[in-house]
Amino acid sequence: MSDWPLAIGVLGTLTMLFFFCAGDRLIGRASGRTPWGILGFVVSQMVEKGTWIFPGSTPAWYGPSTYVSAMVAGFAGFARLQLTSAEQRANPDNNPLAANERAAAGEDRLRNYAVSDDLAVLDAAVDDFRAATRQSVGHANHLVHVTGLIRAARMRYERLGRLQDLDEAVEAGEGASRARGAGQARGRMLCQLSTALRLRYDHLGAADDLARAVAGGREAVRLVPSRSPHFPGTCGQFGAALHSEFLRTDDMDVLEQAVAQVSAAVDWSDGRGYRRAADRATLCYLLVQRGKRTGDLGDIDRAVRTGREALETVAPGEAMYGTCLSNLGLALRTRHGLRAGAERAPATDDLDEAIGLSERALSTAPTDAPERAVYQVVAALALRDRGQYDTARAPGGAAGGAGSTAGAADRTKKLDLALDAARAAATHPRADVPTRMRAGLLWSDIAASGARYRDAMTAFETVIALLPRLAGRELRRADQEDRLGRYSGVAADAAACALFEGAPERAVAMLELGRGVLLSRELDLRSDIGELRARKPSLAREFEELRASLAEGRAERPAGDAADSRSRRRAEGERWDVLLREIRALDGLADFAGPPSPQRLLAGAAEGAVVYLNVSRFRSDAVIIAPDGIRSVPLRVTPDEAEHRQRTLDAALAAGHGGEAERAAAVHEVLGWLWDALAEPVLNALKDLHAAHRGPGLPRVWWVPTGSLALLPVHAAGHRGGTRSLLDRVVSSYTPTMRSLAAARTARTTGAPSARRRVPLAVAMSSTPGAEPLTGAEAEARMVRGLFPGTVRLTDADATRERVLGALPDHAWAHFACHTATDPDVPSRSGLLLHDHQRGLLTVEDVSRLELGSPELAYLSSCDTARTAPRHADESIHLASAFQLAGYRQVVATLWRVEDEVSSVFAENVYTELARAVRSGAPVDAAAAVRHATLAVRELCPNLPQFWAGYLHVGC
Repeated sequence: MSDWPLAIGVLGTLTMLFFFCAGDRLIGRASGRTPWGILGFVVSQMVEKGTWIFPGSTPAWYGPSTYVSAMVAGFAGFARLQLTSAEQRANPDNNPLAANERAAAGEDRLRNYAVSDDLAVLDAAVDDFRAATRQSVGHANHLVHVTGLIRAARMRYERLGRLQDLDEAVEAGEGASRARGAGQARGRMLCQLSTALRLRYDHLGAADDLARAVAGGREAVRLVPSRSPHFPGTCGQFGAALHSEFLRTDDMDVLEQAVAQVSAAVDWSDGRGYRRAADRATLCYLLVQRGKRTGDLGDIDRAVRTGREALETVAPGEAMYGTCLSNLGLALRTRHGLRAGAERAPATDDLDEAIGLSERALSTAPTDAPERAVYQVVAALALRDRGQYDTARAPGGAAGGAGSTAGAADRTKKLDLALDAARAAATHPRADVPTRMRAGLLWSDIAASGARYRDAMTAFETVIALLPRLAGRELRRADQEDRLGRYSGVAADAAACALFEGAPERAVAMLELGRGVLLSRELDLRSDIGELRARKPSLAREFEELRASLAEGRAERPAGDAADSRSRRRAEGERWDVLLREIRALDGLADFAGPPSPQRLLAGAAEGAVVYLNVSRFRSDAVIIAPDGIRSVPLRVTPDEAEHRQRTLDAALAAGHGGEAERAAAVHEVLGWLWDALAEPVLNALKDLHAAHRGPGLPRVWWVPTGSLALLPVHAAGHRGGTRSLLDRVVSSYTPTMRSLAAARTARTTGAPSARRRVPLAVAMSSTPGAEPLTGAEAEARMVRGLFPGTVRLTDADATRERVLGALPDHAWAHFACHTATDPDVPSRSGLLLHDHQRGLLTVEDVSRLELGSPELAYLSSCDTARTAPRHADESIHLASAFQLAGYRQVVATLWRVEDEVSSVFAENVYTELARAVRSGAPVDAAAAVRHATLAVRELCPNLPQFWAGYLHVGC
């Protein structure tokens, strides 16, 4: 064998030894470099000494390949050194030794802060880790220093609630994710990044943050070896991320995974002879969540044991002490509740201990600390349960008629303390919005259960004021809808409490502010600023600039969009809120970009009564706005009954369900119930107003149904035969909110559309790629053109998304005959199927972003165009409301699937009436035309209400 391979091999070995001995200081520790360096050195020496691992003669390729491998490893290390040195040279703050010193100082300060709660010490720790991170770019400990910065910034956020700290933590981690390094150091950094992302999701709601938190946590568990002392903390944080995913998805398998991860962390510590309070406190909480869902008392017993072990592990004054107290209190309170359901008279030891633990937890938290709100919620729950338990078992029962004065006073005191705790949590200035929302709803529940409706009203007003912040402008539309959907029904309960207090005006205000939050946000951007410009030009200019920026930022954004973009949108949203307050402080502009005042409400009722159909767990009412005032009419309806009727109707109309006769029977039953429970009481209350009606045609009524009622055909309520039917008594329309109705009326007063714009646009898809043919679509388009010559038709291949969007501004009337696709989880992604729908639907969000001036009519001859998922009913997110938001003051839509043949007949009846009005110069009244068409189809098939009861009119 020649000498040159041996020389090269020895050179490679020496290079590898160089990096083995000094590389950590020069280029950072690389996972796996040390063992491979040792292996290369040993093999090279074996070759050099003539020691062979092959019996007999050594293969000819063995020696050269060994030397070449060593050479490649050596030169790879050298190249990496050059690359990293360039990265270090580009960093003006490059100073790895100083970075290590600053990081060590930061760690000392974090330990000091944990026992002192000295914010100046925490600030200094953040500064230390910032400096260490800047000074160590490209060096061995850079990921370690970034990990410290993420942790310190997150801790400051948890203490002060400043979102910029949480943003900094996330940005630092995501920036370091591209840095060199692998193994445990990267795993520890990913663990801290996962925690920061999970917190940001929990508090702000971006689903992409949660997805990245789970992915990062899973990767961290993979990278941190089980022998590492950081392994249990990594498992625990991953379990917390999985718990957040469970709360979003309601998937019990995910909760099981979370419990398994944290249990693994606890087992790891137990196996090494010590306990970590954080892991046990987290496991206690997760077991409580699982036990509540499954009703398994065994889980709750285990949670109590685990919570006690956590409390034994931590000393008073340590960072986790308050959390351990509160979580154990929650477990004990939950155990009492489960036992109360299974035992006739369970002992109150658990509740009493839970109250004591909660009080101790509160004593550990500074008054301005965000976690104090969490402890207050747990305390309020335990105090409420004890007060209710005592009340239910007092002599005389809940009425307490025979109870002792002292006992009644004690029960009242407990409920007062519960109210105080919940109120304080709901109004805590530094607590996150979801915690404040939960506290506010608990406050309202405690107050309402004690018939303290005025206090409950205040609680609900606090919650409703938080709804826009819950669906922050920085979030993608899907996340906003998800967050609001979790609080459906809040406005109805708030209105019910106002009605208990005899305040129908406040009931209307809460129904307006607590429903259609996203709809109102869009209307804010379209507010007329003529008066503002005349009164305060500087505010008008700022308003225009800011709304232009907000309008640009509301477009659907890719997941994981830049952090600075999210921060900018958040800042713009905060400035927008301040700007609106400044404008409303001006004389005469108190209602600017807001719901109509009571005076405007009453003035608008001159055209016809507006009726909110409010169904709540507390009470149900029709709140009627008429020219003579606002009043309520009690309704004998419960939310459960309304939901049952909605589900009955859905099941009857589902594809493949029975025959037409069976469907008809189910629809007739629902229509009859709607008459008896809702329509007849309202008409009785309006009979004097309707008796005085002197206008042409029947009286008008605008319906504003809440909850499940928004999915039912209230306008068609009635019994078959006779005149016990709304269709025979009034002309019905719907409106999502009074504010949207007022906007439509304002658009109407801007003047009739020009003759050119009144030429209809007819979009017909008789043949849709990937969907069943609609044989009547083309016939509808021809019919519209026959009644309105000059109608522009876009059919089949010509009806693309781009062409339709381009044509809409030129037409005051638009007719769509096509399929729809609905997304129950993200209703703004529902839409119309045009020719190129496989590339993209014409979605609810697309239409709602249009600003078309004052178009007159949109006719949606498609299925489910006025329907959304039950959890989104209060937001009214569907195609009908989208077209109204785009400017169309009248929209014809459907509540369910419509038959192709019936659609053609119905549309012809509607347009015949509209053509007659246009020829005579009368106002275009699409509501009356829809009623006329409904009666015509009803006359053709009176016993098949599924064919005619689903069409409705929205707007004015």
